[in-house]
Amino acid sequence: MKPLFPLLVLLLATTASALEWKTQRLSIKAGPLDRTAETAFDFTNTGDKAVTIRSVDTSCDCLEARASAKTIAPGASGQIIARFTLGDRFGTYARTIIVSTDDGQEAAALAVEITVPEAATLTPRVVEWKLHGAATEQVVALDVTPGVELTIGDVQPTSEDFTFRLETVTAGQHYRLHLTPKDMAKPANAAFRINAKSPAGHDLVFSAYANVR
Repeated sequence: MKPLFPLLVLLLATTASALEWKTQRLSIKAGPLDRTAETAFDFTNTGDKAVTIRSVDTSCDCLEARASAKTIAPGASGQIIARFTLGDRFGTYARTIIVSTDDGQEAAALAVEITVPEAATLTPRVVEWKLHGAATEQVVALDVTPGVELTIGDVQPTSEDFTFRLETVTAGQHYRLHLTPKDMAKPANAAFRINAKSPAGHDLVFSAYANVR
């Protein structure tokens, strides 16, 4: 009976993945006014046969991914290039890229996390009054992120249950939105859309909320 050792070595050799990834997890940080963000996963074909990338799929329509080359020769390196479309998003998002190849191995899962800071912050974002209480004025501060230039425009309320006034503290940087309910005898709520424009001409909207309940 022939020994099994050579067969086991052959099986291990044929099941090892040919693509060796530098990392399968990346984190990137975009700028507050960036509309897109890009990163790349590096890999090398460490096998002795060419590997063909059959598909590159993503977990979100906001993320596109592609291979730098479809077929990777032995010893050659390549990239999976990931490009986010950010739009008006802010916050931290985790997305996955699935790369399938023809080498008989399980698809590689690549994780990418992107953090998008806000171009401006509202403090507090929500103000409230107690029903039948005093109609005292409350203030929402709008502070533009340092290093960001914005032109603040008009304010559009979703209801007429509150009086409002936008005060300019420092043009392009600091503002105050003054809010007062008109009638404390009934519940009321409204959103206040503060319109802004970036130097590149992109429109932005920052929303504050008011409630009487």
